[in-house]
Amino acid sequence: MEERRRYPRVEIAWSVAMGWGPRFKWQGDIVSLSPFGVKVSLGAKDPGPPVGTEVHLQFTPPDAKAPLSVKGVVWRVDPDGLAVALLKLGVDEFYRLKSLVDTLLAEPA
Repeated sequence: MEERRRYPRVEIAWSVAMGWGPRFKWQGDIVSLSPFGVKVSLGAKDPGPPVGTEVHLQFTPPDAKAPLSVKGVVWRVDPDGLAVALLKLGVDEFYRLKSLVDTLLAEPA
């Protein structure tokens, strides 16, 4: 099946705190990013939240601006992590993520 994306994805390694509900919190890494979603590797023994769970992500991109705090929904659970579709992004958050992805894609490999 051909994969169709709304925007290119860039591979990264940024620390992230992810939580859902009042009790469940994990530390992990964002391993890929687009303005519409992230792939998160929790690196924990616990598999994390199931598909369809609304989650909260907090991370600090390396752009010398304030940390980002965004909501998402677990779209898919893969052996290498969780695919999270971002929800209810503000205009500023969307353009910040888009700018980060564009900058990282433009950097030489």
